[in-house]
Amino acid sequence: MVLGNAAPYALRPPPLARFPPLNGFACAPPTARRRSHHPLLTATTARDNWENKRAGDPEPSDACKDATQKLLFDPDDECAVPNAPLTPYTALHRAEFRALQLIQKLPALMPLALGVHYSLRPKIITPLLALIVWLISLPRGASLVIFVCASDLVNTAVKWAVQRPRPRWILPDDAGLLSPVGAWEVDLSFPSAHTQFFGGLAFCACAMWGGGWAAGLLFGIVVGLTRSYLSVHWPTDTLAGLLLGGGLGGLWGTFDPYAVLLRAGSPLLSLAFATAFSTGLLCLMLSVRQAVPPVANDVRALWFNNAMASLPPGEYEEAIENPRRRLKPRSLKDKIPMLATVWCALALTGLYPAALTTAAAEPLGPLAHRIGQTAVGLGGLGAVGELKNRVGRLDGLTERSKGALKALTYVAICAWTFLLSQRAHHGLLAVGRRVLGG
Repeated sequence: MVLGNAAPYALRPPPLARFPPLNGFACAPPTARRRSHHPLLTATTARDNWENKRAGDPEPSDACKDATQKLLFDPDDECAVPNAPLTPYTALHRAEFRALQLIQKLPALMPLALGVHYSLRPKIITPLLALIVWLISLPRGASLVIFVCASDLVNTAVKWAVQRPRPRWILPDDAGLLSPVGAWEVDLSFPSAHTQFFGGLAFCACAMWGGGWAAGLLFGIVVGLTRSYLSVHWPTDTLAGLLLGGGLGGLWGTFDPYAVLLRAGSPLLSLAFATAFSTGLLCLMLSVRQAVPPVANDVRALWFNNAMASLPPGEYEEAIENPRRRLKPRSLKDKIPMLATVWCALALTGLYPAALTTAAAEPLGPLAHRIGQTAVGLGGLGAVGELKNRVGRLDGLTERSKGALKALTYVAICAWTFLLSQRAHHGLLAVGRRVLGG
């Protein structure tokens, strides 16, 4: 299989019945392979049409017939071979493919790998991060939340600049890698967001609490191995994610801008910094998307075809009609929660002198009080989460209106987690004391 930039990335080698294998990768005969006739292969969604127009892409069906696209297709065969020279990426991916095979020989890693994979779902990671705030430390927990959200936005900007496909998007489904077993990703590959998230979280915590760097490094390495184990990332993706997350996490934890704003207690300063910081992250993503043209539409369609072909038969039939399985365009819509969280959590520091004077010492009291705080917090978080789900199901709204409402729901989550849940708990304790005292 020939691997290279943009178009060569996406292409499968020809069938064994017609051509010899290339670079050690073989493609099974067409009769042994599943074929995808999903509409995405011949049309794009309205949401990413603007990117396709920027790139000047024709429809995939036309591109497949146009020799100027340097693609040779047999209309009766899903395999293709590029009419393009080898590039430096070929040797890199050949070496990384061998590394993936070695990683996937590690024993008993599947349960941990799937646990890491699903842990970043909002319904899981949001309450887990909130537990740090309610059980351990409000200032440090809030700072960690801000950091991981900002780090995710930086990760997105790098992904949009590099636009590297995941292993399953370009390798044949019979290449000897493990089945995805439910682990499915729809965004770009480099660097690994999971590894950057958990590696950055660990290094940021080490910098805040002082120590444990070796444990943090080991934690990040294990997370990176699980991502390659599931064939969703190249080893260099996870290495870059660990380095980027660890470096940014160490810097944030050392200087801790959130703690600086908390000590200042200035509403104007907090609002100005929150707006400037979140706007800077937004401008970073926008500038990358503007400067780097998107991957061609026909290439993205072939990536999707390869990814679908890697699924087991039962999962393939279920997934082919699921719109959530489609590869994401470079859209800011999914980044609204991160931007809203960063802005709101930083801006709230200016309200603490008037609304929560004990913020720097929260959570207060013995373990029983902290458990009570957690119970109150989780109850309210569930209610806000239900509100968010109802907003997502509203009909008749424009995409812009839905985006604004989605941002407001995440502002509500932040306000509850970092301010209102503490006030509610304090109020319940005060009521309890009066009842018992009376």
